[in-house]
Amino acid sequence: MRAAIVCAFLMARTAIAAPEDSDDLDRIPRDLPHAQTIPTTSRQDRVHLKIYFENAATLAARRDVDIPFPPPLPYDFQNRTSLDSVIEWRPVRQVKLVLSDRADLVEQESLALMSKQTVRNELREAYVSWEPFARTYVDAGRINAREGTALGFNPTDFFRPGTLVGQASLDPSVLSRNRLGTVMLRAQAIWDGGSVSALYAPRLFAPSAIKSALLGIDPRFAVTNAADRGLAKITWNLGDTSAEALLYLETHRSKVGFDVTRPVGQSVIAYAEWAGGYDEALIARAIGYGRETGTLPRDAPPPIPTQTARSFHNDLAVGGSWTIAAAVTFNLEYHLHQGGLSRNDWERWSGARRDIPALANELWYIRGYASDQLEPATRQQLFLRAAAPKAFVDRLELDGFSFVSLADGSTLTQITASYYLSDAWTAAFSASANLGSSRSERGSFPQVISGIVQLVRYQ
Repeated sequence: MRAAIVCAFLMARTAIAAPEDSDDLDRIPRDLPHAQTIPTTSRQDRVHLKIYFENAATLAARRDVDIPFPPPLPYDFQNRTSLDSVIEWRPVRQVKLVLSDRADLVEQESLALMSKQTVRNELREAYVSWEPFARTYVDAGRINAREGTALGFNPTDFFRPGTLVGQASLDPSVLSRNRLGTVMLRAQAIWDGGSVSALYAPRLFAPSAIKSALLGIDPRFAVTNAADRGLAKITWNLGDTSAEALLYLETHRSKVGFDVTRPVGQSVIAYAEWAGGYDEALIARAIGYGRETGTLPRDAPPPIPTQTARSFHNDLAVGGSWTIAAAVTFNLEYHLHQGGLSRNDWERWSGARRDIPALANELWYIRGYASDQLEPATRQQLFLRAAAPKAFVDRLELDGFSFVSLADGSTLTQITASYYLSDAWTAAFSASANLGSSRSERGSFPQVISGIVQLVRYQ
């Protein structure tokens, strides 16, 4: 139960990915799934290795909150040392093997140095890709199947739930790229101006309880493969317009999706992403999942009134990017998550009986479930971002973004400064804050501010 609730604070921790992971502007417009295969002959061309070492020290400050947060509270200090590696090997021209993995050594407040949580491993991807015909691919294994064009929230990213890794981050692009893949079989074909693909992800284990205390080298297949799922999609380009249609299949949660991207003039790119289908509201899904996994009592009622019947829900992200003289890029997005908490739901959440521990546990579990599913807890929000890859000097990169709740105006904000000391070394500092009144979505978090100092060595 505690582990599930602490997941709510993964969105309030900061961490910086390698530059190749954080450059999410490259996602608009989105590239095709595979680049065209180039025949290789030498051993050096057949093996591609990306390795970096990272040390990240985090400090955070807490505040008293109206709704008691069940122990243990989020940590005030953590130091994480990581070895991150991505290996691609082509034994023959038509076959590629991919391994993406990260090993962590963690020192943390209230955590014994030699505990089971000290050494962790995140197996993000491990799959084989076969090209039987030119620009036709068959992939099998653990694959991170990312979808969507927006930056702050991707309604069509159907394989995001439960994929958070130990590295917590506010950056939505880091969450989508640096996460656990799903075991699946995928086939896709590419042609000039479009592509088509289909995949199947089997159920391997029963759903497991949400965990924030990651143990050892557990690959967590029970999280990523807890249901039979399928996805079919087609993409096409018509002039300057790129579009994609998707059909997602899962028992009681099937959805259709669509996204489109189009430049407007020389410096603006507009994009929209939508998904819709019959589902339960967030509160009902969270309580149901807690009952199913044994985290909540089988007869636990919702802590605040909610609709329990399935109904058609819309998810939408619409916005655009504006680049000024290739120096600064601004993004503005509107997010609708129809199953999320409304203004009235947040008022009931804040006004619930705080003297009943079981009720407080359920209230925080709802928010922990939303974070674990990588979906907004609130129904409507704005996302704003500014990024300057060469701020003042060539080696300094600045970026910052905010999520603004339209229910109460509370804000989750992060600002990051990265300095590239050389081709091999990067230093970074990041600060984040939950701003708002004590009864607001962001202001009700125990963690008010956090910062991280990071040093990365690339091989």
